Amino acid sequence: MTLTNLSFAEALTQFTTAKKNSKKPLEGQQEIRRFITWFGRERMVRELTPSEVADYAHQSGSGGSDAAQRMASVKVFLAFLKDQGLVDTSLAPHLRIPRTRKTASNGKTSASALAANSGPQLSQEGFDRLKVQLEDLKGERVRVREDIKRAMEDKDFRENSPLDAAKEQQGLIESRIRELEDSLSHAEIIRANSSQERAMRVVVGARVTLKDSSSGRQVNYTLVDVREADVSAGKISTASPVGQALLDKTVGEQVSISVPKGTLHYTVEKIGN
Repeated sequence: MTLTNLSFAEALTQFTTAKKNSKKPLEGQQEIRRFITWFGRERMVRELTPSEVADYAHQSGSGGSDAAQRMASVKVFLAFLKDQGLVDTSLAPHLRIPRTRKTASNGKTSASALAANSGPQLSQEGFDRLKVQLEDLKGERVRVREDIKRAMEDKDFRENSPLDAAKEQQGLIESRIRELEDSLSHAEIIRANSSQERAMRVVVGARVTLKDSSSGRQVNYTLVDVREADVSAGKISTASPVGQALLDKTVGEQVSISVPKGTLHYTVEKIGN
């Protein structure tokens, strides 16, 4: 399948036009713009991956009781991208609001909860990817400042839509820059030689071999921070149902994992790098 090569900005224009011509009102424009700013307006839509969508949901969907409503508008936009042939896989299902973590039954906070409350644990590759995103947004910041400057040359501010849009875009960019800078400043780089703890229990960065209790089939996963998740490469987020179920487990333990299709039953056979 050959994908149409459009930037996020171009895709948003198509989406807005389509919605204006439909009977359904266009809602949640601000959240959709925030979603696009997160990845960069000039980035090609076809480059968007499921793990990046999950990352956005984890970072943006955890705050406020209106998270589900805000995410709904982005799901509509993602469905539009798939319908128009701009992406080759359905991305909307990956936009899931993360569940709130709970403390352990003995009143102590589990290792997985402690990891959630501290800075992100990233591989060097993941850390470098966030740095590239940050630099791209800083370049976007300069472009938006120029847009604001040009829009302000129009002295009639009462109906200056370009100025309002540019200022809104600026606010979204600055918010994302702060989020990335905070993640990078508090990130812990997972070192390949820190293997002793990983061999004892499942932690972030560990490669886990599981045996399906029903079929006997083996599967391998590597647990990573949500910012690095890539299901196609076997890298699953610690915020996902599978990742949450595996954290802190040891070799020989039975694991039951609730997924949309039912409950999976595994035995942890090996923990390594």
